[in-house]
Amino acid sequence: MTIEHLHWADQLAERVIERSKEKIIPNIKCQQTPSGGKHIGNLNDVARAFFVYKSLIEQKQKCTFVHTSDDRDPMKEVPKRLMDLKGDWHDSGIFNFNKYMGMPYCRIPDPFKCCNSWSEHFTKVWMQGVNALGMNPELYSVDQLYKDGKFEPYILKIFKNIKKASGIVTKYQSTKKEDYIPFDAICPKCGRYANIDSFDLKKKTVHFVCSGKSIKEKIAEGCGFEGDAPLNEGKLQWRFEWPALMCIFNTTYEPMGKDHWEGSWKTAVDVMNVIFKKEPPIPFVYEFFLVDGKKMSASKGDVYTVQDMLKIIEPEILLFFYVKRPEKQRDLELSRIFQLVEEFDFAEKVYFDVERARTENREENYKRMYELCMHELPKKCPKRIDYKFLATLSQLFDKETIIKKLKDLGHLDDAEKSDIELLKKRIDAANYWINKYAPEEMKFSLQDSVRAKFDEKEVKALKLLAKKLEKKYNEAELSEEIYKIANDTGIAPKDFFKACYKLLINKERGPRLASFILTIGKNKVIKLVSQI
Repeated sequence: MTIEHLHWADQLAERVIERSKEKIIPNIKCQQTPSGGKHIGNLNDVARAFFVYKSLIEQKQKCTFVHTSDDRDPMKEVPKRLMDLKGDWHDSGIFNFNKYMGMPYCRIPDPFKCCNSWSEHFTKVWMQGVNALGMNPELYSVDQLYKDGKFEPYILKIFKNIKKASGIVTKYQSTKKEDYIPFDAICPKCGRYANIDSFDLKKKTVHFVCSGKSIKEKIAEGCGFEGDAPLNEGKLQWRFEWPALMCIFNTTYEPMGKDHWEGSWKTAVDVMNVIFKKEPPIPFVYEFFLVDGKKMSASKGDVYTVQDMLKIIEPEILLFFYVKRPEKQRDLELSRIFQLVEEFDFAEKVYFDVERARTENREENYKRMYELCMHELPKKCPKRIDYKFLATLSQLFDKETIIKKLKDLGHLDDAEKSDIELLKKRIDAANYWINKYAPEEMKFSLQDSVRAKFDEKEVKALKLLAKKLEKKYNEAELSEEIYKIANDTGIAPKDFFKACYKLLINKERGPRLASFILTIGKNKVIKLVSQI
């Protein structure tokens, strides 16, 4: 297979291998700021890194996969909602944390008082989600890297080449002046960041006046303190810290969103080439995605974390969403999450040659996507029950009753213990989804008495259905019989289906009819028909 026909992750892995011929163990890096508002959109960085890492490992290529927690970043805003370590959300208004604006996250207390700092808490929340998907990158604290002196050589290089550094940044940012120094000191008095006005290369210190600093169109008030600070009591600004991190880890490949690609990436490339004299990593740009047609916003509180998603789908299915073509913008509709589940189930069957895709290319792509999103490949095709069907059953029965019903209907013939465990998890997920995100037309309650009105043809067809149900059917046979009843009584099949749904759930649409009737039991149908 030519490289252009490979999955995108394998194409990038080939490029990484080509560069690693210089006998340097390649490094794949991703990073996030533990702001408390990180969501499944931010997971793009980790997932796009992980799939390439996995491809390399499959090819027996030595490789490191690291994730930095940018815990020295300043607090720019407090998200509307904050998550505790159990995965539950809380309104941030109860914490009163705006007073910490402009301070490093690593020096702000944990609002839940269970960790040593804000950054430690929200790094744990983030990594719980990342590792629940089986990605498990090696975690590094940027704060600790500063303390350990890992940034010092790069800070000094920037200071020694300050005119070049200023020239690079003013080339891309018109708001920066020629005397710009891309470093902020942490004020020892108030703990906030302050702009520096000079540095001393011999003493390895910076001088500053804590006079307030602009943070995301806001001003973090300063305390007026003037003094010097060592290099490990400050931080490089983003457009210089980012390439410094790439140098610290000798990064070979790094994914990024369009915002960084169109903005800070150009600065980072120049900084690496001109000041650090290092080759920039292979970049990979991905499109952002929407949830229910909207961008997620931490300030508005409409964000979803991995923990939220794993309440409604399995980990491998969430990864399946990310393994698709990343250059195409997608909309994750939570009300129709079953479509993603159905596509994953189909890909799994294609992988095990139970189903066939429309073309050979699609077939190969589905198989590769399935391999990449599975933590461990099963030896044979798992027996997964349709998600929507389980969402239907969860409105009628408890988990154990659902499993018994499925066994009685023959859905679990030859099912292994692992299949039953998968089923239990999917029942829980489908039940949570139907109550939290499902559209109203998919919610129903089984009728105890008939509320709807029926015309003469509908009554005739329903009574014939009740009579036919005295026989024993499987799902395919009953489905065929329903169409035959419609034909024999002169009613259009769609109208007969409507009549059945009105009888059973007092709605004009509902679950797959034959399967539904067999699940609730024929006696229930016969009893309701006797009332019309």
